[in-house]
Amino acid sequence: MENCYTQQRRFLISVFLLNVLIYWGGYWKVSGCFDSERKALTAFRKSLNDSFNILSSWDDDASNCCNWRGITCHNITGYVVKLDLYADNYSLSGRIDPALVQLKHLQFLDLSGNDFNGAPIPDFLGSTKELRHLNLSDAEFGGRIPHQLGNLTKLISLKLSSFSLSTKNLWWLTSLPSLNYLDMSYVNLSMASHDWVHVMNTSPSLVELRLHLCGLSYISPTLPSVNFTSLRVLCFSLNNFNSTIPNWIANVSRLVSLDLSYNNFHGEVPYRFSQLPNLEELGLGSTDDNLRVDWSEFLEGSWRKLKILHLSFSQLHGGIPNSIGNIISLESLSLSFSENITGSIPRAITKLINLEILSLYGYQMHAAIPDCLYELKNLKSLSLSDCMLTGPIPAARLGGLSSLEELDLSGNQLNGNIPAALGGLSSLLYLSLRGNQLNGNIPASLGGLSSLEELILSGNQLNGNIPAALGGLSSLEYLDLSVNQLNGNIPAALGGLSSLLYLSLRGNQLNGNIPASLGGLSSLEELFLSRNQLNGNIPAALGGLSSLRDLSLRGNQLNGTIPTTLGQLSNLYWLDLSHNSLTGNVSESVFENLKKLRYLILSSNSLVFDPHSDWAPPFQLSHIYLGSCHLGPRFPPWLRTQKYVEILDLSNTTISGVIPTWFWDLTPQLLFLRLSNNQIFGQLPSPLKMHPQASIDLSLNHFNGPIPCILNGARVLDLSNNQFSGPIPPNFTSTMQYLEIFSAKGNQISGMIPSFIEGMNSLTVLDLSRNNIGGIIPLSLGNCVALEALDLSKNRLSGGIPMSLGLLRQLQSMHLSNNNLSGEIPSSLKKCTSLETLDLGHNNFSGYIPTWIGKSFSALRIMSLRSNMFTGNIPAQMSNLTSLQILDVGQNCLSGSIPKVLKISWP
Repeated sequence: MENCYTQQRRFLISVFLLNVLIYWGGYWKVSGCFDSERKALTAFRKSLNDSFNILSSWDDDASNCCNWRGITCHNITGYVVKLDLYADNYSLSGRIDPALVQLKHLQFLDLSGNDFNGAPIPDFLGSTKELRHLNLSDAEFGGRIPHQLGNLTKLISLKLSSFSLSTKNLWWLTSLPSLNYLDMSYVNLSMASHDWVHVMNTSPSLVELRLHLCGLSYISPTLPSVNFTSLRVLCFSLNNFNSTIPNWIANVSRLVSLDLSYNNFHGEVPYRFSQLPNLEELGLGSTDDNLRVDWSEFLEGSWRKLKILHLSFSQLHGGIPNSIGNIISLESLSLSFSENITGSIPRAITKLINLEILSLYGYQMHAAIPDCLYELKNLKSLSLSDCMLTGPIPAARLGGLSSLEELDLSGNQLNGNIPAALGGLSSLLYLSLRGNQLNGNIPASLGGLSSLEELILSGNQLNGNIPAALGGLSSLEYLDLSVNQLNGNIPAALGGLSSLLYLSLRGNQLNGNIPASLGGLSSLEELFLSRNQLNGNIPAALGGLSSLRDLSLRGNQLNGTIPTTLGQLSNLYWLDLSHNSLTGNVSESVFENLKKLRYLILSSNSLVFDPHSDWAPPFQLSHIYLGSCHLGPRFPPWLRTQKYVEILDLSNTTISGVIPTWFWDLTPQLLFLRLSNNQIFGQLPSPLKMHPQASIDLSLNHFNGPIPCILNGARVLDLSNNQFSGPIPPNFTSTMQYLEIFSAKGNQISGMIPSFIEGMNSLTVLDLSRNNIGGIIPLSLGNCVALEALDLSKNRLSGGIPMSLGLLRQLQSMHLSNNNLSGEIPSSLKKCTSLETLDLGHNNFSGYIPTWIGKSFSALRIMSLRSNMFTGNIPAQMSNLTSLQILDVGQNCLSGSIPKVLKISWP
């Protein structure tokens, strides 16, 4: 009997093995890898661009593909079950080859973080039927999500977060019965807004749903039944529902994390949220003023497990109620930017013995730092920024917060010294005291914060030397001591901050040389030493800052030449050496390796920069400031290579001659053009193509010919002190609706002020003085209601002041002197109550000086009526002009006594 059983068992085993051999018969393994799968992976690799050799281990055709990077094979069958090519620092690009579907047992595919340059997600991915996990997030796929993904019926996790993807509907998700995790954050779901809730409600297996910033505009206010029976994480923040928060959310009883922040919800936050038995995280931040939270009711709920409560930007009224102490499980509380929240912090907050993060940014306390906060012994992060805190930082209590890792007291009115006790918070990673009224020295004890990564003390009144002890902060990445009153030398010890990425000492009173030791900060990306009193040469050692992107030494007393070693800063993006005393020739070699340079700011020095005529810079600049450097006499030919310039300042650069015609091809993109104070002559092209928001300064040159028509308009146009002639062209104002400042003083312009100037509604300054303009002041000038300064002096204008100028309520300065104007001062001007300067001298005005001037022009500081034909008395009401500094009424026909005014000029 036993032998028979043994034989039968052997027979069944043999049949099983035979079936296995038949099943596997079509496949052959090469060094532990199936040949068909190796070929599929090889084809997949060839379709990718691998600039960083991420897949270098895939190159050997004879290798075991199970050992290739990102590949995992089943430990029994040997089939490829996992392809994980998640990109961290370096990414793949290209396309996905259809050969990927030959991996018929693939269960896990992760291509997230790569760069597929907007290519669509391939439809054939829907044929990888064994997939359980698919992650294509942030891989730069674009276009519509293929509905074929609904064929992946075994899918458990689907991650598609991307700004470049969209879908018309989500009903294909209903074919995924096992889906536990869905993240479609940033995907454009605007066309699926109406039914997205109903689709998700058909997925009882769903555990985590993330739809952050998806363009959703509708959320169902009710559901016949809630089928999210497994849902634990629900996040659909930063959408635009513009509705009340639906009550059905409170019926999702297994929720652990709920984030409804910034959705334009309004009305009351449902009280029933406090009854969710498993809720640990709740986000209700809002930028809408209409979302309200009833403090007293809201915080008195059960809140059995709540650990994180985020109510930033919400409409909270009054102070924090004592009931905050009921949520003893709370670990993180954020009430930042919540409007109308004021008052003191209740002592009940000390009951939150588990609290690690407290953010009260913008809480209007108007008091000292509350003592009760020092009893929160487990605090790791405390933000009290912009809370209107006053008084000193209490030194005695700080030591109790020994676990503190982040402390932000910025933007308050704290005064006194920085307590040395801060140096005892050994766990501190981040310390910001920016924007207070702190004074005294920086305590050397801060140098003992060995874990500190960011130290921000800017915008105070700190003085004394920078302590050399700060050079011992080996973990420091960000140091900002700007806008204080620090003096003395920059300590050489700062050159030992090997982890430093950002260093700003700008806006102090530091003197002496820039220490060469700063050149050893190999990780430094931004260095700002501007607006100090530093002197000496720029150290050549700064050329060793291989990671540097921004360098500003502006506004010091540096001298000597620009060291050629700065040409080694291959990552440099911003270079500002302006407002110093630098001299000598700027060598082309300085720019040899600066391919990434976009901002070149060398103005207000005595530098000579005249490279060879065929020099082709390696960079493409957007901002060029070379004012007061010696560039001429020729117009710089290298500018022709710069295709993306937005700001160009070549003022006072000894350029002479005619501007080359190629330059005008650059002007349509220029937002700012300054060629003032040179010796440039010739005519401007007409029409002149400029950016509609451009500021153009061509003053103090020798331009001649007619004023051109500006094709696209401009914001500021200064043509003053040239030799322009002829009338203002009739079509000049047709494109200048947005012109704010127009100055053409000191030219040879003739003709009349065009009546159609009324279309320039944005004009704030009009200066046509010192020309040969005749005719009358047009009535239409009164339609330029934004005008603040008007100067038509030293022309040949005749007639009277039009009544319409009384419409210029913003006018602060009016200069009409040295013309042939006549008549009386019109009473309509009494409406120009903002006038500070009124100059009508050297005309033919007559009549009495109006008495209303003393009442209407309360801000008047200067008034000149000299050399006219005014008669009668100086009105006694002029004594009311308490701001008046100069009154010049000489050479008229006045009589009577002189009122009491501050200063009078009389013949």
